[in-house]
Amino acid sequence: MVWDGKDPFFDNIGLTVDVFHFKSKHSKTDLFCQRNCNPAAYPELISKDNQGWFFNSSIAEQTNVWLGGYHSICREMLMDKYTFFLDEMIFHRNHMTKEKLAKEGRFPENWPYPHKNQTLSSL
Repeated sequence: MVWDGKDPFFDNIGLTVDVFHFKSKHSKTDLFCQRNCNPAAYPELISKDNQGWFFNSSIAEQTNVWLGGYHSICREMLMDKYTFFLDEMIFHRNHMTKEKLAKEGRFPENWPYPHKNQTLSSL
């Protein structure tokens, strides 16, 4: 294992994993994972109302898988080209996702979007 508990570099680094991944892939008898990878052990990840998570870790996992598809393309790139390439790919993916959601009537925006007969103050 990379982490042996002796290297102080990892003292303030969280090793949490996606909620679904933790529940289905990590053994309850694996004490290291139970102590260090459980997202519920990090209160900053839990929403303010304690009803869910601060962010959608499942979509983060899916995005990591999507990004992994570009690994072979990016492997030999220098940092500037790598950063530019991924920035462009993410921009285009976000644009396509936003278009798809808009076609489904989901109004993908960063702030509440008023629907018919609604004002921002009524949201």
